[in-house]
Amino acid sequence: MRTWKTLLYNLAFAANTLLLFFVLAEQWVVVPAWLQVAGRMHPLLLHFPIVLLLLCMVLEWLPGSKNNTSLTDILWLATLNLTVFSALFGWILSREDGYSSETVSWHKWGGVFISLFALVWYHLRSRIHSRKSALAFSSMALLAGLVVTGHQGAVLTHGDDFLLAPVKATDGAPPVALEDAIVFDHVIKPILDAKCVSCHNTGKAKGELVMETAASLLRGGKNGLLWDTTAREYGLLLQRVHLPMNHKEHMPPKGKPQLTEEEIAILYHWIRTGGDMKQKLADLPASDSLRLLTAALFSTEEGNSYNFAAAGESTIEELNSHYRVVQPIAAESPALEVNYFGASQFKAEQLKDLLKIKDQLVALNLNRMPVSDADIEILKQFPVLHNLNLSFTKITDKALPVLQQLKALKELSLSGTGVSKEGLANHPMPLKSLYCWNSGVAAADLPGLQKIWGKTRLEAGFSGDTILIQLNAPIVQNEEQIFSKPFDLKLKHFVQGVDLRYTLDGSEPDSLTSPVYSGPVKISSSTQVKARAFKKGWISSTTVSRQFFGSGGKPDSIRLLTPPDPSYKGNGGSTLIDEIKGDGNFRSGKWLGYMNNNMELLVEFKAPRSLRTISVSGLVSVGSYIMPPAEIQVWGAEAGGALKLIARELPRQPAKDTAQYEKIYSLPLQEKNYSQLKLVVKPVASLPKWHPGKGQKGWVFVDELFFE
Repeated sequence: MRTWKTLLYNLAFAANTLLLFFVLAEQWVVVPAWLQVAGRMHPLLLHFPIVLLLLCMVLEWLPGSKNNTSLTDILWLATLNLTVFSALFGWILSREDGYSSETVSWHKWGGVFISLFALVWYHLRSRIHSRKSALAFSSMALLAGLVVTGHQGAVLTHGDDFLLAPVKATDGAPPVALEDAIVFDHVIKPILDAKCVSCHNTGKAKGELVMETAASLLRGGKNGLLWDTTAREYGLLLQRVHLPMNHKEHMPPKGKPQLTEEEIAILYHWIRTGGDMKQKLADLPASDSLRLLTAALFSTEEGNSYNFAAAGESTIEELNSHYRVVQPIAAESPALEVNYFGASQFKAEQLKDLLKIKDQLVALNLNRMPVSDADIEILKQFPVLHNLNLSFTKITDKALPVLQQLKALKELSLSGTGVSKEGLANHPMPLKSLYCWNSGVAAADLPGLQKIWGKTRLEAGFSGDTILIQLNAPIVQNEEQIFSKPFDLKLKHFVQGVDLRYTLDGSEPDSLTSPVYSGPVKISSSTQVKARAFKKGWISSTTVSRQFFGSGGKPDSIRLLTPPDPSYKGNGGSTLIDEIKGDGNFRSGKWLGYMNNNMELLVEFKAPRSLRTISVSGLVSVGSYIMPPAEIQVWGAEAGGALKLIARELPRQPAKDTAQYEKIYSLPLQEKNYSQLKLVVKPVASLPKWHPGKGQKGWVFVDELFFE
């Protein structure tokens, strides 16, 4: 046994000497290719010495460990050798391309420290064991070395934010408006960050390629530039992406999160058009494939800012058919869009059906329907119609006077119709965009018409690849958003053969990992449902989002301790527990508004109730000075006890003007039986410097409280 101990100790000592030599003289050391196989075993091997080192440390603290020398000696010697060889293999791996950063250096020297420190500890083991202070110092030093070195290794493998990502606030930030979106910053970079940067960052530049910034992407790596519009498959990036999964050069590597088909299509269309880092999404033509693919990721200036009342779910359901789809233009928006399909089934009289939603209809698509000049007279009865597509219909110049009377109209498509240059010259409209390609208007006519139409963007020509058709969003059939017992979520779509994919955690559904809807899904607690439709050969739909609120029942009483603003007092405290959600109109009487004082209220339960969450439903409308609360406090009291602070949240504030949206603030509670809860919601005391009303007080609006 002594011979084996001596042999193992000498092996560990020699290996540590070799390790120290390699690290100090690494600039002169060349690692042969066959030895790199050992280096790539480092991730497999490193977990064993970590566990064994911790076990050895624990054994040293046990009272009888000094007497059991044979067992502990064998364990220590095995640990020393596994530790040093893990460090040696790690050093070999670091000599490959892409490992030259400060993080690698810290990780490497951390491994050397742990290996040498463990060897010294074993050598001085009897002395250290006899002194508690020395044992405590050694244990703390070893733990610190393991934590720091392990963290640096995680940064190399998974990226800087791997450790703290789960606890960092990622929700609460409002979506970027389509009008503000930069294609690279808001579309391309998030894809690369999620799927590529973990292996191509400043700390771990595989192939000498860093993909963290626009500048580093343009530099490329040791194999050349990432894209070239003159090259086969437009360059290296798309070539690697399209390789078979088992190919050694396929990217991302097998075992890493893969790009979805939609993400690959987005990268293709961006690279094909030159990979512009400054291109704004809104500047792309409406028919551009890149815009069609990515527009669903963003809100619009108008998407959630309509203040009119929403149409009833039953009305929308009644109007939907296999040839007509009626749906909101954005999640939680009262504004509706209508798309017609199947020209053979269309009759002009069907437009009268839409009068039931005339106050909500903002977008109407009659593309390729047999619509004549006389048929569009009814459109004058739609006061908020913003977007009208009459392309490839029977429309002529005779329809233009009627279209001039649509005062809310912003975008008009007359491509493929009989309108002429003369007709448009005599009937200008204050639009944002007019599409009239393949009509009686030629590209040469544009300069003259532009002078008449002013700031309206005129599109009379068409260039680009084949237009893809976008699917409509799925329909959520459940009407009630507030429930007291579990229910079945039901989704449907009118296009045959689509995959409906959904999420229940608020994340965006994708075509790769999100579950496919195959039947009713049981919902038993407050849930944000998001769903999208996918079908091969089609552009995926926009996301439909629906928030369902689990209500554990109303409190027995609610009392406002501070009064709301007289203009926004609703029905007092009962407004917050009537289980009627407010809409986008904060003047509807369904909201309580506070500005000059905090919202403070007290709810009571005659029989103490076990609660785990309280949710506050609020509104954010930056342009109306309505901001997220500066702070939310929840005070609770058990039966006979005093109120104590039990939950607190500081909601994230917007960094710029955004579209209006609703926000749920859910505060987890320590699950106890509460007889009273006091809620304090504080408005922003001073609007930020970027806000037009900087320095003034902000509003806070709340429409409902939920107890679970």
